Amino acid sequence: MLWIKTLFGILFQTALLGVFLYLPALTLNWPEAFLFLSIHFLITIMASAYLLILKPASIEARMNYDSEAQPKEDRLATILMLSAIVIGLSLAPIDIFHLSLSSAFEGNIKNIGLGFYIIGMLLVMASMNANEFAETTVNIQDERGQKVIDTGIYSKVRHPMYTGFIFFITGVNVWLGTYLSLILSLIFLAIALRSRISIEEKTLLNDLEGYEAYCKKVKARLIPYLF
Repeated sequence: MLWIKTLFGILFQTALLGVFLYLPALTLNWPEAFLFLSIHFLITIMASAYLLILKPASIEARMNYDSEAQPKEDRLATILMLSAIVIGLSLAPIDIFHLSLSSAFEGNIKNIGLGFYIIGMLLVMASMNANEFAETTVNIQDERGQKVIDTGIYSKVRHPMYTGFIFFITGVNVWLGTYLSLILSLIFLAIALRSRISIEEKTLLNDLEGYEAYCKKVKARLIPYLF
């Protein structure tokens, strides 16, 4: 059943990404977007199959949405995060096909953007591989015996999944968008991440034993040695 739910989840997610890209573009004649969606689908399928075999609890955690346990202030932060991702994707076709306010990326820079996107996806999957408690909402999972995760990618940064989102949005806008769409997307994402990380760390510091010591050991929130 978990395999079937995961497959339908991946299909739905890929279709939703397509809507966020193609609907603002108002055209299906966009081969770069089709290539992006194809790569996204393949990476997600392969990574999910790996996690389903070796770390099924991580997949279950991402599918669990407990609105009752979610702090009220986190609901706004979650909306901000989702909005930033939607806006980050949609700004690319809006500027490319309609506004044309700035230049599109070309050549090797454009290809580097696709590489950034792939790195972002790998960071998200590495986060799920290391942390089986990485739910979509901020809450302490006492029933599952939640503990501080300080191994794998979590030994380098405290919020590697959000680091992945930065690479994801950057890569998508370099591959599909313009200089303006990239800048605006990162601004929206920065505002959302600031809110979400603040609320998440407040909850974890107050309610999760050992998290304060972890913060002292791993100082970087998103990028090692920077911030």
